[in-house]
Amino acid sequence: MILQCSLQATYPDFTLDLAFTVQEGDLVCIIGPSGCGKSTTLSMIAGLIHAETGSIILGGEDISQKEVHKRKIAMVFQDYSLFPHMNVEQNIAYPLKNLKLKKRQRVQAVKELLELVNLQGYEKRKSTRLSGGERQRVALARALASEPKILLLDEPLSAL
Repeated sequence: MILQCSLQATYPDFTLDLAFTVQEGDLVCIIGPSGCGKSTTLSMIAGLIHAETGSIILGGEDISQKEVHKRKIAMVFQDYSLFPHMNVEQNIAYPLKNLKLKKRQRVQAVKELLELVNLQGYEKRKSTRLSGGERQRVALARALASEPKILLLDEPLSAL
């Protein structure tokens, strides 16, 4: 088991109450109508929203109270959240810089990630000059850069 969640959060019009386990290598989809708590669930796992009760166990460790940047979880948001003042290369390298990787390592990692998402040659292009699918692939590359244990995708097929 890589992820075990048991979470509850109460809102004015509904209570989100869920429990599930994800095995290593599993691909899990949360499907439901608008407003049912899909994005909220992902945000709770990532640590952006705190559940009222419950726990999040990742790799045998309770990360429920752990800070967001220490969870080894990456999330690609519905709106991608790219930095508009940065180019593609800078956006992808951002988490690597925060991890204090040497410049040579960052450059190599960005090159590999650009190949992975098929965006070679886009390094210097501003994120505001990309199509929706290209922005989504940059966001995916940036999320993968930190080598997360879990990758959360909120509406992952919206621009592909």
